[in-house]
Amino acid sequence: MLKPEVFFSPITALAPEIRAGRMSPVELAEGFLARIESHNDRFHAYERVTRELALEQAKQAASEIKAGRYKGLLHGVPYAAKDLLDTQGIATAWGTRFLRGRVPSEDATVVRLLREAGAVLLGKAAMVEFAGCLGYRFADASASGPGRNPWDPSRWTGGSSSGSGAAVAAGLASFAIGTETWGSILCPAAFCGLTGFRPTYGVVSRAGGMVGAYTFDKIGPLARSAADCRAVLAAIHAPDDRDPSMAAVKLDFSPPRARKERPLRIGRVALDWSKTGESEVRAAFEAAVVSLRAMGLTIEEAILPEYPASEVAGTLITVEALSTFETFFDDGRVSQLVDPLAPRQRELAAPITGADTIKAIRMRRELQTTMAEWFEKIDVIVTPNFKSVAPPLAMDLYEALPYGDPVGAISAACGLPGLAMPAGFGTNRMPCGFQMVAAPFEDASLLALGERFQQRTTHHLQHPVV
Repeated sequence: MLKPEVFFSPITALAPEIRAGRMSPVELAEGFLARIESHNDRFHAYERVTRELALEQAKQAASEIKAGRYKGLLHGVPYAAKDLLDTQGIATAWGTRFLRGRVPSEDATVVRLLREAGAVLLGKAAMVEFAGCLGYRFADASASGPGRNPWDPSRWTGGSSSGSGAAVAAGLASFAIGTETWGSILCPAAFCGLTGFRPTYGVVSRAGGMVGAYTFDKIGPLARSAADCRAVLAAIHAPDDRDPSMAAVKLDFSPPRARKERPLRIGRVALDWSKTGESEVRAAFEAAVVSLRAMGLTIEEAILPEYPASEVAGTLITVEALSTFETFFDDGRVSQLVDPLAPRQRELAAPITGADTIKAIRMRRELQTTMAEWFEKIDVIVTPNFKSVAPPLAMDLYEALPYGDPVGAISAACGLPGLAMPAGFGTNRMPCGFQMVAAPFEDASLLALGERFQQRTTHHLQHPVV
């Protein structure tokens, strides 16, 4: 019988036990599957559980490890994949009801790479329909129902990787794969008390995955620590001719002690708390800054370039998503989406002209150049992730989160890597966190900094009682 703490253990703690034979991948998979059966209806973490596949992969992992063919940290570790990543012979519905009969003929590249690393697929994590790329105003915008937060099921997990956040936070997966257009990894990480990593655009292949906004979407992990995120990135960062947007770079995701880290210049980007935001969340962020300074880091106040990044990113995401989902507008299936906002996107976006789109493209390029120059003086941005904790499920998200996201807007427009980490608790003892953002392809340095922070703090070790 596995102890309950096993289901909240980081990959870096599970892996040595699995490798040494003290923990069986089969027993671990069976334990997670039993927990999913008991708790999934409560949290809406999974759209589909792949029980037979999980046990088959766990048995294979056990056999390989026993034969001395250990593949690395993910070998035998159970995970969840967001339901927009294709899985051969297993329905992949993109968060919708009307695509539940869509059965791919091959795996997404990320799913294949994780299989080759020996990870065990427990199932397809629930998500906001079409990954929220057509907009949504309520937490129940998913075929699986609203993502319920394991810290308080009356509150949201965050979107669009809602199920990925719920699965890891509730101890229903060791890690999960999420995707982000603008905030969809960092949001559930913040609300669920997890560590989430958004890689630089082009670092992880999106082949075999639903891509809602082609020049924005990224794939990354939600896990228990920065070290766990690094282990997952090491497995899923690989060249792939199937995705022409892949960058021709090879990043080093080896452990920090194996690499020489350069001193980092940290810029603290302050937010305006005068009209919105919760004091407990602000206090948790300030405490995180104190912890960073205690690491010997020099942190200076930084001001972002004045630029309409939100408008530029919002315009381009809208027109790209309308192109992606054009078929569903044309045949009327978009009317079957749960949230009433999504089917109206053609109507709402009608004022956007071709000239507007070209201007946004040109302005985005200008912003990328400006930020490249900005990052010559600052290596890492440190700023709150959200100014409030997870909102109640029934609340209109436009009212629940009535503040801007300046760092998120710039990150989306420029394809920047970002790391979300827990920083303690806010209102009603709900998790809150902060984010760190770096220049393109500084992913490994960002993760190394996150690991150093988490070696000094214990926020990432906290979990809800489920």
